[in-house]
Amino acid sequence: MTTPAPAPQEGLCAKLVRGWRNARSLNALQALTPHERSRVLADAGLNDLNAPAVLRANHVGTLLPAAMALHGVDGAAVEQDRPDLMNDLQRVCALCRSARTCRHLLAEGCTQPEHALLCPNADTLDALR
Repeated sequence: MTTPAPAPQEGLCAKLVRGWRNARSLNALQALTPHERSRVLADAGLNDLNAPAVLRANHVGTLLPAAMALHGVDGAAVEQDRPDLMNDLQRVCALCRSARTCRHLLAEGCTQPEHALLCPNADTLDALR
């Protein structure tokens, strides 16, 4: 009998976003002192100004894995080996202002060089290949 592979670790940014979508967690975050809230957000690479944009970024869960695959990066391996780097990739993707264009490019089957012109994570993804 084989043992299943361990599930990849979820990046801190993804955990916070998933957790904050739960009203109780959001209330708990808002109940923190400004200093404590800043520390929690800083741990995820966020601040009071960009956290709302990250919380609204529903595209990260679909576009980032597709972009990683297009650039030849094994997302599960990055998640497992470098959760800190995955956190950064997720945060950059969440703050990207070109999500709609990215979605269309990926749906149309764009090439890696076409996508790299648009994606703020392109250099990091290319370095991971």
